[in-house]
Order: sequence, then C-alpha cells, then structure tokens
Amino acid sequence: MRSGVRVVAGVGALALIAFGLFHPFGLVQEEYREVVWLASLWGGTGLFGVVVWLSQPPMPRGFHRSVFHVGLVVALGFGMLSLQLLRQQIVQADEIYSRVVVDPSSGHISSNVRPVLRSQRILRGNIVDRNGVLLVSSEVVQDGFARRIYPIAGSFDPTAFGNVVGFLSRRFGQSGLELTYSAYLSGERGSTLARIQDEMLGRPQVGNNLVLTLDANLQAQAYALLGERNGSVVVLDAKSGAVLAMVSVPGFDPRGLSFDYAVEDWAAEDARTEAYWRHLNSDAAGQPLINRPTQGLYPPGSTFKTVTAVAALEHAAVARPDDIHCMDEFYPDPHTPPVVNAVRYGLSSFTGDPSNLERVYAYSCNVAFAQYAIRLGAERLAKQALLFDIYPPHEAPESGIYPGFPDLLTAPSYLYVEPGFLDRPSALADTGYGQGQLLVTPLQMALVAASIANDGVMMRPYLVQRVVRPEGDHPVFEQLPLAIRRVMSKDTARKMRENMRAVGNYGFGSVVNQYAPPGVVIGGKSGTGEHVPGMPPHSWFLAIAPVDDPRYAVAVMVESGGEGSSVAAPLAGQVMRAAFENE
Repeated sequence: MRSGVRVVAGVGALALIAFGLFHPFGLVQEEYREVVWLASLWGGTGLFGVVVWLSQPPMPRGFHRSVFHVGLVVALGFGMLSLQLLRQQIVQADEIYSRVVVDPSSGHISSNVRPVLRSQRILRGNIVDRNGVLLVSSEVVQDGFARRIYPIAGSFDPTAFGNVVGFLSRRFGQSGLELTYSAYLSGERGSTLARIQDEMLGRPQVGNNLVLTLDANLQAQAYALLGERNGSVVVLDAKSGAVLAMVSVPGFDPRGLSFDYAVEDWAAEDARTEAYWRHLNSDAAGQPLINRPTQGLYPPGSTFKTVTAVAALEHAAVARPDDIHCMDEFYPDPHTPPVVNAVRYGLSSFTGDPSNLERVYAYSCNVAFAQYAIRLGAERLAKQALLFDIYPPHEAPESGIYPGFPDLLTAPSYLYVEPGFLDRPSALADTGYGQGQLLVTPLQMALVAASIANDGVMMRPYLVQRVVRPEGDHPVFEQLPLAIRRVMSKDTARKMRENMRAVGNYGFGSVVNQYAPPGVVIGGKSGTGEHVPGMPPHSWFLAIAPVDDPRYAVAVMVESGGEGSSVAAPLAGQVMRAAFENE
C-alpha cells in the first residue's frame, strides 16, 4: 500500500512541476502562468514530501525524529528555491532577457537594459570579400564600448557596399548582412562555449566573421560604371550561383548611421546619425535604403521573352517556335488594341518572313512573342515562369519574402498581380513579350540568364560563403553550391545560348560585344520595360559569357534609362569585361 502511494505521489509531483514549467498544449493563458506555476510548485513539493515521508522506516519519538522533520522541511524549501531558479535562469531566460513592459496608466516603458548595454560592447565579427579584403570590422573604444569601422573606405567608396553589408545603428536597427547574419556576427550563434567563457571572464563578446562570395574590386567597378543612374547590377557565377557583385544605386554610406562611441558629445553624435537617417528617407534621396537588386520590382520588358522562348522550346509541338511571322501588328482579341513592335513598321525585313525563334528573339519581335504566348496558353506559360520562381499571386510566398536567397531580404517576383489576369487573351499576349502585370527583381532575371548558362539548372544564389570563428578559419557555417531545380532541358538551354549569341552577334544587343574581352563572345537579351506613362522606360540587359561555356551571368537594370539595347547593353558589356579582368 505504502509503495503504491509513493509511486502515485512521485508521478503526480513530476507531472505538476513539468506542467507548471512548460505549460504544454497551450492550456494556460499567459496572464495566469505565474499563479499556475506557484500552485504547481507548492503542490509538487508537497507530493515529494509525501514520497520522502513514506520512504523512511518508522522512527520512535525523540530527537532524531524531530531532526528528520526539520531536515525534510529545509530540503523541500531548498528544492523549491532550486526549481524557481531553474525556471528563471533556463526556461524563461530568453523571455526575461528581452522583456519589455508598458504601464497602461502612464505609458512608461520598462525593459531589461542589460541586453541593450551588452550589445553595445560586443565586438561584432569582420566581413571580408572572397579574396580576404576587409570590408567591415569592430574596435573597442572608451569604457568598453565597441564601434563598427569600415576599412573598405581606404580603398573604395563604401557607398558601393552599403546595401550589401548593411548598416548597424543603435537608434535605427540593422539592414543587409548586419541584419540577416546578426546572430553570427554578434556571437549569439556559432560557439556557445566561447560565449559562456567570455561572460565568466568578463571579456567582451566576440562575434564570428563572414566570408563573402563578393569580389570587392568588381563590386566597386560595377558601382562606378552605373554612376549616378538609379538601378542595379548583379553578377553571378553561372555554375555555382555565387554572387560576385550586387550593386544598388543610389546607395548609402553605412558610416553615416554607425554611432561612434569614441566621441565625447554623444548627443551631437546622435544628432548626426539622425540627420543622415532623415536625409536617406527624404524624397530627394531616391530611396537608397532599398536594395534594388533584391527588393526592386520592375516590368522586365523584352528580357522576359527569354522565359517565353524557353517555354516555346519546351512545348515545341504546340508553340511551333520555328514557324512564326513578325507582322507589324497582332490582334489577340478583336476588342482590344493590337500588339505592335518597338520598331513600328517593317521589322520583318530584319527577321525574315516567315521567321524562326532565333531571329525574332535577336530582333525582339513583340508580335512573335505575343503569338507564342497565345499558342502556349496561360497554364504552360505560368508553369514555366514558376519554375524560374516568378510567381502567380496565389503561389507567391505568404511571408512576402523570396525563400530562394536567404542571405538578404528579397522580394518575390510576380507573373501578374490581379487574379485571373491571364484568362484574357490580350493580357496573355502582353505578358508573353514582357509587359502585362509582370514585376520582377534584377536578381531573378540574373537567375534566368544563369540557368541558361548552367545547362538548364537554376542554382541557389548565395552571398555568404562561410562563417568562421574569430580565432581561426574553422567554419561554423558554410554554404555550398546547391541546385534549386532543373528549369529546362539541357537541349533547350543549348538552343537558348545560341539565341542569346544571335542577340550579341547581329541582333539588337550587338553593342554588348564592343566591350567584350579579347577572345570572349557575349550573348544576351535587351529589354525595355514600360512603366509609368510619360516616363522613359526601364533599360534592361541580360548577359552570359563566354557564350559557348558561360562562367558569368549578368543582369543590368537602369531605372527610366531608355532603350535596353542602347543604355543597358553597353553597361552590361563593361561589367562583363570587368568580371574577366578580375579573375
């Protein structure tokens, strides 16, 4: 009988303590958790007392029995205290560490200031490029405070790197890699033992270092080539997906938002960073805090003909890619205006009539690609676009963040916005040649080009090569080339490389090869994205080189830059030449 009661009491005590600690299945509302915990603690302790009491042999009345009673009470009290400390120091540690409380009557905000003060004393890790060039570092200044410093400023304009490395501000938070890799840079992730040792010995916490795929020289050159024109440049290693350059203009100087703890007048330093923040958010600044390669959404213009061409080759039986006419106009629907070409009349004198996919792609015939889209139908075109992660609205990530590039916050690209848009023949035709409701990021179009270069396999883009501990090269985290999926057959990729060669050889993008390195042939596709009536169109160019066995894929987008063949194409050629010169 006594043993049975002991077992029941022991199980009951454990169950009560566990219930009070962890609140399984969400059975306890947050406002009642402290009450439930105290009740569970007292109840569980009482049951443990019963277990101990029943486990002792009978004792005669006297001094020893009294000592046992007192000892039991002390032991149970010590056990209760230990459980309470266990709950606070382990189970609730994160919650207590970051707790913020607002007094509803006064509006006063109370918080645990320790994490704030501690974060200002963390020696965040370095950020270096693929060749070991130091971009960002930290140093300890007065009273143990640590500030972010930018050694890259000694060699290059740090504005070229602002949207990639991001800013770190005690007032305005973080962006770029400072945000997405903050846990590694601060040392919160990577080595728990080292962090505990730093805390025990009173040393400043030291973060991990980031080694990027970025080439600092290429990044700076691409930024300089874009100049004062708003836009983007993306350079990818076509075989691996590594990001070699990612330029956003206008950019920002991360030093302007970094608080310098070495100055004597902290109020003036706060005023300085706040003034720069206001400037960056002013209308005149042109939204420099937006990383255009990953967050800018634009109509792709004729660069999207690349996706339509891939779909036509993948579904050749229905699309008939080499049986096409480049008329002056095409009516997908008798009740809507016709599709016309950028060269309003006589484009067929360049393409030939009848023509084929290579020539209508090289001379960017809108009418031909509108016909391909109608032949394919909405379902096939949408399926091909989705393989490139260009989403219809019902397939887009609910988070609003593209999951294919976790290194930086990235917007998903959209095939259309309005549900049912492609059900209208005129809308389907417009989408086929790159207009309609298409909205894409420059990164996504760079991935389209890279997939063709890589025999039809789209690789996951990555910017951080590895995370290493500060005391050596031991990797805490490493990214290896990873295929997302096959987006077209190997044969289709080969044919598309020939189509892109034609653009750079005799088509409307041939200017790109005026800037090609000796012995290198660049293939590509221009695009002119109409957006706001009365405004110049966005200027696009996609490029791969060498076209026979491509190593690089480039996407250039100049906001309201004009014709892609005359503005973005020369820029893409110069960027491609810089990529080869930096090998």
